[in-house]
Amino acid sequence: MKGKLIASLVVVLAIAGTSAGFLIAGATPQLGLDLRGGISAILSPVTQPGDEVDSDVLDQTIDVIRSRVDSLGVAEPEISRQGNDVLVQLPGLQDEERAREVIGRTAHLTFRPVEEIITPGTPAYDEAGTCDQLQETELPDDQGGVVCGEGTDPATGAPLESPTKYRVGAAALGGSQIDDAITVPGSGTHVQSGNVEQNWDVQLDLSGQGGSAFAEITGQLACERDQGRPGLLAIVLDNIVESAPAMNPEVACNTGITGGTAIITTNGGQEEAGDLALVLKTGALPITLEPSTFETVSPTLGRDSLDAGLLAGAIGLVIVAIYLTFFYRWLGLVAISALAIFGLLITGTMTLLGKLGFTLTLAGIAGVVVSIGITADSSIIYFERLRDEVSTGRTMRTAVQRAFSSAFRTNLAGNTVTLAAAIILYFLAVGPVRGFALTLGLSTVLDIVILYFFTRPTVTLMGRTRVLSASSVRAEQAAPVAGGSR
Repeated sequence: MKGKLIASLVVVLAIAGTSAGFLIAGATPQLGLDLRGGISAILSPVTQPGDEVDSDVLDQTIDVIRSRVDSLGVAEPEISRQGNDVLVQLPGLQDEERAREVIGRTAHLTFRPVEEIITPGTPAYDEAGTCDQLQETELPDDQGGVVCGEGTDPATGAPLESPTKYRVGAAALGGSQIDDAITVPGSGTHVQSGNVEQNWDVQLDLSGQGGSAFAEITGQLACERDQGRPGLLAIVLDNIVESAPAMNPEVACNTGITGGTAIITTNGGQEEAGDLALVLKTGALPITLEPSTFETVSPTLGRDSLDAGLLAGAIGLVIVAIYLTFFYRWLGLVAISALAIFGLLITGTMTLLGKLGFTLTLAGIAGVVVSIGITADSSIIYFERLRDEVSTGRTMRTAVQRAFSSAFRTNLAGNTVTLAAAIILYFLAVGPVRGFALTLGLSTVLDIVILYFFTRPTVTLMGRTRVLSASSVRAEQAAPVAGGSR
């Protein structure tokens, strides 16, 4: 019996010591958005009055956004539904403009034949309307119309006062016929932040049907080229002409470009081309979203929140330690040791889970702080039962056994209720509340483990020595019984 008690203590202390070693070596839990800073956004569907968003469409939209966010390299992003809105939390990401571009872009891509190039200064140019007006009016796939070209000078990157306009025909093929999109080095250079950099383009791999449609439209444009007309194919992305390449002399009339590949010239850098390839590869959003909120959480604010949480935990621990030492003396030291082991094990567990993607939020810290009281309460229940047993006149060796059996049943019943509540909350809640539920559940399990494998053997071994005596355990003398009181 004694050997099993000692072995139990050795195992618990060895695990706690290992956890302490990793923490001293610099291992820390993965911090969440509110502690590390990052970007938080709520995206709302753009609908007409009276229209409702289909649940399946919203789920599909979330899947597309999640695929795009994965490419940003964000650890443990939170993407979930809030009613008809989409909540996106990106811990550690500070580039708000890039996040907006990748997450919210609709990426409606079509390939359209150019019927007319409308140059600035002509009557048709002014009659077509401004580029802002043209971009706001989505061009149907089965209809032609006027769209604007890129609003920046490809040579200098400076904004153009009057971008070229194109009158284009109906879409010959669209983004849904793209199988893959990758970045490839392009020809020419562009200016970025005063530096001349190489252009990067996007190579598209088209589906079988898309490849056939592409060959057909390029064959027709090659014939127009031979007849002296423009013969341009406009690549229109979100109602803006990204590129309008002409058919090379090698492209034969009525044959076109075969092979099922196409190149989009971005006239930009690798990051810009990579973002475009990502959006085209992951697909367009099924619905248009607009940000209801889009905010950057400062790392400084997160650090202040973390410091406040740790300070609250430290103050709570000190108060509990003083209380336990004052009321339970040697047993109080056992309870404080159990709290220290609890702190090492819960921190080590969260650090280990961080390797699997778990992030610690301020709500998660709140769950740990609450658990300090739960762990202390488990020891108090045991010690109070021990006092009761000693007060009935039992020996210390017998009292510690009977007191633990009774206290452990009570502890197990209470912790089972807490654990069930934490599990239900974890699966029903979203966002940081799930972090609270997870840390509360983990803490509850650790509390049971520590009570059984550390507190029980420690008190049992102490009960076999002179460290624990009836006078040191008993809180107060029993009140004298007056004769005939009943």
